[in-house]
Amino acid sequence: MSRNWMIAAVVIVVLIVAGVMLTRPQQPATTPESTPSTPTSTESAVPTSATEGAMMAEETVVKITAAGFSPKDITIKAGGTVTWTNSDSVVHAVNSAVHPTHQVYSPLNLGNIQAGGKAALTFPDPGTYKYHDHLNPSLTGSVVVE
Repeated sequence: MSRNWMIAAVVIVVLIVAGVMLTRPQQPATTPESTPSTPTSTESAVPTSATEGAMMAEETVVKITAAGFSPKDITIKAGGTVTWTNSDSVVHAVNSAVHPTHQVYSPLNLGNIQAGGKAALTFPDPGTYKYHDHLNPSLTGSVVVE
């Protein structure tokens, strides 16, 4: 009889743990923290002057699909923001070149973007910034900042 009670207790504990896990709210995707010398995400950036606020006004959206980034290559002005929107049903990960080290431009290592989610990055300095989907490295793109 005690064996039946033990099995029942284990089943109850498993059901409670499963219920807690299923009812917990999901954590939102985060964007990388920034330092003054690196680009900032649009969620944490606060303009310090009217000029900086005007520079942050330009936003370009890059759509992520199973086929890749659309548009694949974009050109923006310095101070512009790029927002990657995951329009696919699976997770994608935006990371800087070169795969798999991602060390060419670390602020562009935005990480996983859940289906329906988005991540944004402001580019203060001119240059060409290449990136790819870490989970599918054949999907690539670039941001040219003028």
